[in-house]
Amino acid sequence: MKYGGCTAKLRMDRVILEDSFFDETEYLCKIIAYDEEEETLYLVSEEAELTFYSLDGIYECSIEDPKDPVVCKGILKERYWNKAGRVMKFKIQNGFYKKVLN
Repeated sequence: MKYGGCTAKLRMDRVILEDSFFDETEYLCKIIAYDEEEETLYLVSEEAELTFYSLDGIYECSIEDPKDPVVCKGILKERYWNKAGRVMKFKIQNGFYKKVLN
């Protein structure tokens, strides 16, 4: 499964609504599924409560795949609890691009 089990770093890039709170925190998540057709990642928050993640922000998601590190931007469509933990549905916008290593 592509990206399944990989670690992802989620960081807010900008807010959608003018008066929304901009969170500069970088959050660690684990990818539990990737729906290529829907361009959606399913993430589990490793450390933060779901309410820390805004549905009114655009996030950068950096995928720590040892073979192919990539970055994408998108929005959180849903946040919910299930047996996997604190799950977020991340809708990718404009696809993936290679992560530039310093």
